[in-house]
Amino acid sequence: MKFNPNKIRVEILLPLSYNDGKPIEKSKFANTERELAQRFGGCTTLIPSEGLWIDDDLKEYADINSGFYVVAPLNKESTIFFEEYVKRLKRRFKQKSVLITFLPIKRVLL
Repeated sequence: MKFNPNKIRVEILLPLSYNDGKPIEKSKFANTERELAQRFGGCTTLIPSEGLWIDDDLKEYADINSGFYVVAPLNKESTIFFEEYVKRLKRRFKQKSVLITFLPIKRVLL
């Protein structure tokens, strides 16, 4: 395997429902996917999975999450973009928190 120090995989987890249990409109996911694909040249949708998280006040939130991942350049511009983008996603999806993670990319060469 070979590490690519210039690229990262960025994962964004988003719930399928608002905190009151109503489903989040599909258009919000479609707009997010389009924005990411236009910026990074592609976007992959994650399959839904169950999750649980606990906030600083020890309140539990059970969610069914989906989301997206993109391959992005590892640079200051990407970091700044996602620092601002998480704020937009919190407003768009009416969430207290949105998890975005950066992962190093290893490419398998045959």
